[in-house]
Amino acid sequence: MILFGGTFDPIHRAHVRAALAVSRALGDAPVHLLPNAVPPHRAQPQASGAQRLAMVRQACAGYPQLVADDWELRERGGAPSFTLNTLKHFRRLIGRRPLVFVVGADSFAHLDRWHRWREYAALCHLAVVPRPGAAPAPLRVQRAFPRAGGRLLRARPAGRRLMLARPVLDVAATDIRETLRAHGDSPLLTPAVRAHIHRHGLYNQSAHRGDTADNPVHVPNEAP
Repeated sequence: MILFGGTFDPIHRAHVRAALAVSRALGDAPVHLLPNAVPPHRAQPQASGAQRLAMVRQACAGYPQLVADDWELRERGGAPSFTLNTLKHFRRLIGRRPLVFVVGADSFAHLDRWHRWREYAALCHLAVVPRPGAAPAPLRVQRAFPRAGGRLLRARPAGRRLMLARPVLDVAATDIRETLRAHGDSPLLTPAVRAHIHRHGLYNQSAHRGDTADNPVHVPNEAP
């Protein structure tokens, strides 16, 4: 099982491409995309949890390996979504089968600032999606998750790191929201997500409640 968490405010093409790339690297394993309830280190998402989940479902449609998962929204409610709690839940759920958590290279570089990060290696592997210009992770982080290929990740339950290659897209949801407010459209959204945003009037000036800082995601150059 692969977990890909985020605010998804909104989910965009880079998220989908990253999820598909990780799935392919791990033998077409299912990727669960989990919208955060309340990100602990950033402002509240502009769209509601229900709207963000609906957009994730729209983006996943047509890709059998992608699963829109509402666990964090159901479990956490208005509480912060700490990654450790999510990892523990899914570890209990799947037993000793491999569990992979997707992070951007910029997040991996600062993993040692995350809540009880040292416990992650006993719970999951990491799949690191590249970001051009991201600093190398500290040696203690790299040593906690030795680099390995997809075959080894599929053979062990946790504790290794898969590095994806070929960064192409540099997409931030903040920029997409600004483009939507200014122009009412963005080519970085899938048609289904774009239609949902227009249908429900999301991210227009009246819905603006302040900026949130979303990390860019960089992914291999493959459709959608």
